[in-house]
Amino acid sequence: MLWMEIELDREEQEVRVSARGSRGERVAPAPLAPFNMGRLTGFSSGVRRAVVKGAPLADRVLADARALHEALFRGPIRDLHTRLLEAARSGGRDAPVLLRLMTHDLDLQRIPWEAVCRPDAASEFLGCSAHGSLARGVNSTEPYDLREVRGAVRLLAISALGDVDKLAALRSALAEPIATGAIEWLEPIAGDDARTPRLFERLRRSEQPHVLHWIGHGGADPSGGARLMLPEDERGEPRWVLAETLAQELRQHLSAALRLVVLEACSGARPGSFASSAELLARSGADAVVAHLWPVKAEVSRALAADFYRALTEPVDGAGDVAASLQAARRVMIDRGAEAFSPVLYLRGADARLFDFSRRRLRPPVPRDSIDARPLDPALSTLLAAPFSLVLGDGADTAPAARALEDDLRELLRGHPEPALASMGLGALAQRVSLRAGKGKVNRLFQKVMGTSIDLPIPAHIRALARFLRPGAHTTLLWLPMLEAAIAEQQPNRTIYVIQPAPPGSGERRLIMVRRAGAREWVDDDAPDEPDFDEDYVLLRLYGGYSAEAQPVLSEPQLTEDDHIRGLIELRELFPIDWEGAFMGHVRMRPLLCVGVSILEWRHRMLVSWLLDQRPPSRVSVAITPPERDEADIWDGGAGGLFGRGSVRAITMSATELGALLLEVDDGGA
Repeated sequence: MLWMEIELDREEQEVRVSARGSRGERVAPAPLAPFNMGRLTGFSSGVRRAVVKGAPLADRVLADARALHEALFRGPIRDLHTRLLEAARSGGRDAPVLLRLMTHDLDLQRIPWEAVCRPDAASEFLGCSAHGSLARGVNSTEPYDLREVRGAVRLLAISALGDVDKLAALRSALAEPIATGAIEWLEPIAGDDARTPRLFERLRRSEQPHVLHWIGHGGADPSGGARLMLPEDERGEPRWVLAETLAQELRQHLSAALRLVVLEACSGARPGSFASSAELLARSGADAVVAHLWPVKAEVSRALAADFYRALTEPVDGAGDVAASLQAARRVMIDRGAEAFSPVLYLRGADARLFDFSRRRLRPPVPRDSIDARPLDPALSTLLAAPFSLVLGDGADTAPAARALEDDLRELLRGHPEPALASMGLGALAQRVSLRAGKGKVNRLFQKVMGTSIDLPIPAHIRALARFLRPGAHTTLLWLPMLEAAIAEQQPNRTIYVIQPAPPGSGERRLIMVRRAGAREWVDDDAPDEPDFDEDYVLLRLYGGYSAEAQPVLSEPQLTEDDHIRGLIELRELFPIDWEGAFMGHVRMRPLLCVGVSILEWRHRMLVSWLLDQRPPSRVSVAITPPERDEADIWDGGAGGLFGRGSVRAITMSATELGALLLEVDDGGA
């Protein structure tokens, strides 16, 4: 992205301006004459009055806006800006030139530079231009990375003052992108949950958002520190959280996904003596922050949010650019009045593209009403009330990154078309790439795709399932250590053993990871003590992948059809001496809960057959089957004798539905 950085400094009343470009250009400082701080403050007051009234800029203020453009873009700065615009057009770039304003002076930060207007245009303001985007830059030592998003942009709304009407209005404004799957509306935080330390606890436990939308009020404390208002305490006194404290919390616990904070606050971007809340959050809490310089009406704020988020997430070229999206939202608003100049953007990096949607696949969400209205199936309720053995498969609902891997494998096979390529599963696709390009090619692609998913939050249904798991024997086919992490999070005082077979044909030893009760670290233990299956969790991790350590280590995954065949043959060497009987005994004595396991997948059938040794499962065993697979009748009918004379009760629902249902159910003290 081409960019131009304009730096503004002041000495007493004089303001000086310099610039540099993204190709190494640099312009020496020069006075912003005829504008000084007095005239800039007058211009700012005129814009603020128009914003508060919801009226267009007065003629005198508009004349100042045009004069300020001439003062800002003249001589070498004008020439540099013109050349960058020409380079963007001649290079065929879709993205506009990004204009970053850098200033450390708090009075200069109060100026609405977004309202500066080209002299030869009726209403081409810097904040509305389609040829360039405007952002306020910040100094930061934090890195700036483009975030690839292959599904919905997850948005977490926080109503710090408990205004549920504003939450409802925001969700209503975003109804269209939510319905298309462009935005996922996470469970909001409001009222008492917005108090500290409860606010931080909720943030740590929520699914990691890409966008945090804060609804409330902002200001400065007596010493000038920027802060945001929280619910009143028990005595009715106002409570606050310093923006710097919130930024530290976001960096510590949400940095894996968070890219944007939107402050729907009356003074969220008004600078305090250190910096505004917006600037502080952009320095270290998120890559970009949108906030308001002045109060705006609630309906204007909702309209702005709808237009902004639609431009940011809609499935068109250029989506994901936060500066261009805010420019587009202002263009929609400008005919209504000067309120378009209240929202401003603080940006950490030199690239306004927060999200990479190049490989995104939108999936409309399951209607929440249908989830809320659905009762818990009696068979599932009975199973959850007692100890059971979980078999967590790698079906589409439990491994979203696997869909991206499938897409990449199909892309590699595009030059070798086969009639059934579009319908092939992951194992078959990996097998064909392995045969044509070698297993190394498959493993490298796996590491490239899955490696970006290591820090993703634990899916809601896995976290919900972990609430109900009792100690004993459980099986996971996931390549990411999500089940291990969920159990460790919810059972810190239990020991967890994870057994992982060596890669098929490698001749290596199995891997056993242990997290002791009360400990935080996982250790690699070649000869651990034998677990107590009534007190400890023992997880069989069959398909390899990333370990649960603080620095995850990748073991060669089972990917191809050959991997799965050889892996089943070598399972006899999986357990340490004396462990196999105890593990298999627990599996066969307890009901099974199969999630993400398909009876139509041969590798899943072989796994279930091996676990049960072709014996009938407990009569209260349950399989959760996704709606897109018509296989419930096969489970209910005994799977063609796979379970001997037994059968498994099948319940058709998605992982999203399962997670939502389980979160509403008491786990009985598990």
